[in-house]
Amino acid sequence: MAALRASIRHHGIICCELIYQGIIMSDIRRLIQKGEGKTIEFKETLPKKSGLTKTAVAFSNTAGGKILVGIEDKTCRITGISEEEALDFPDRICDMIYDSCHPMILPEIYVENAEDKKVLVAEFYPGALKPYYLKSRGRDKGTYIRVGATDKAADQEMIRELERQRQNISYDEEVIFSMTDKDIDFQRLKQDFFRLTHRKLRFDDLIKLRIIREAPNLKSDKKYHPTVGGIMLAGRENSFEYARIRCARFQGNSMSEFTDQKEFAGPLYEQVQGAMKFAELWIARSGKIEGLQRKDRDEVPLEAVREALVNTVVHRDYSISGSDIKLAIFDDRIEFTSPGALPRSLEIEDILSGRSEIRNKVIARFFKEIGFIEQWGTGMRKMMSLCSDAGLNPPEFRESGLFFKVTFFKKTGTRRNHDKFRKNEADSDSALPGNYPETTRKIAGIIQNYPHTTRKEIARQLEITEDGVKYHLKMLRKDGMLRRIGSGRNGYWEITADKDKDFPFVVPPLGGPELKPPNDIGFQD
Repeated sequence: MAALRASIRHHGIICCELIYQGIIMSDIRRLIQKGEGKTIEFKETLPKKSGLTKTAVAFSNTAGGKILVGIEDKTCRITGISEEEALDFPDRICDMIYDSCHPMILPEIYVENAEDKKVLVAEFYPGALKPYYLKSRGRDKGTYIRVGATDKAADQEMIRELERQRQNISYDEEVIFSMTDKDIDFQRLKQDFFRLTHRKLRFDDLIKLRIIREAPNLKSDKKYHPTVGGIMLAGRENSFEYARIRCARFQGNSMSEFTDQKEFAGPLYEQVQGAMKFAELWIARSGKIEGLQRKDRDEVPLEAVREALVNTVVHRDYSISGSDIKLAIFDDRIEFTSPGALPRSLEIEDILSGRSEIRNKVIARFFKEIGFIEQWGTGMRKMMSLCSDAGLNPPEFRESGLFFKVTFFKKTGTRRNHDKFRKNEADSDSALPGNYPETTRKIAGIIQNYPHTTRKEIARQLEITEDGVKYHLKMLRKDGMLRRIGSGRNGYWEITADKDKDFPFVVPPLGGPELKPPNDIGFQD
């Protein structure tokens, strides 16, 4: 052990160096206030060998962290350690880690003074040689990761992810050798790419974006295989059935009952577009007259919701099977839940400061190319800025086990009855005679409840085009069932129909999807 220390020092690396620092008490207090979690562990005294080495492995495999010895873990009270322990503990910690952990873990150990007491800090850094594990249990059973404030045994999927981190490749860059580029129909991807960018997606671009990759060690008869990300972008649903978004609008503020729900699969960029339409459908919009103009405001800024949605799809951990992305809309909030905690050494404070680490490089590159991502590392701050400008509380970003959650909070007490608007517009269309087409009656019901609504809002709610709305409004006005009061943005609609009077002209049905009732499938897994 002494030779090991000498060798390490000879190469300029400090391992187990005991450093007495006159650091102000507020540094310890700051860590105590933060509490035990992903990167902090409190111990009143030096723990048993198994407990300490397990945490050392977990910290090294995850985001790094600090073990603070001399703090009671339940009360967070500073108890301190003695002068003798301050001299003895560092060597004991080094011996435990050297004897038990592989590959070699090199902590930095020092003492801080707080409240006239000594607290020993063993600081671990994210390792470059993952996976780290306990020698006695072997790699398959002795690999641990940090989940919240606990050390969890890593399963085989997580061990493979740690190996990818060691090789600096992302899961979506992995090649599927059981398939070739001939097995995937990229025509749809190419058409959508041209539609979104006005540029052609050529074969060389597929290689450059790592949607397909050349098989290694083949000098002739080159073969190309799709990557995981390439398959998910191309929309092979049966290959990664968990790569989807499930959306639901719940009644009230719990998941006990839902009003509407929808599931989106297929190409990832189409999932974003579909989920965004669902969100737009259920996010209320109010209008306010300011001076001579009418200003519309969504209860949560749609741009912030879109930013969260794109971030969720780009940064989720697709190596976690059996879990999908969830978008849940409640009366008081909107929640995005994504499989996968923050990658590697990132913490929430880091991403709020603009630090970015891309988990899915293939997906992220493609989303950047099609304009879904504008600039790296700005998403979280943009969401906060948009909510602040809208007068809302800041969104909440939280790690929950192996999941990451983004929550937007609605303004309470000012929200219009949007669910009644969305769910019961057909029940409110009794202002028209019964021989009107359903779409026309729904439009009349919306106008009856919200006379200041716009064609764009009606089109969004009924999932038809603005031209379709314009067509129905024109027919209603022509037959004296509807009139416009005022002009421009300050004007409003008024239903003038007599429901007891038969309407001689039946408007032919216009193409476009009708509202669908919610199905019976629950949102919970």
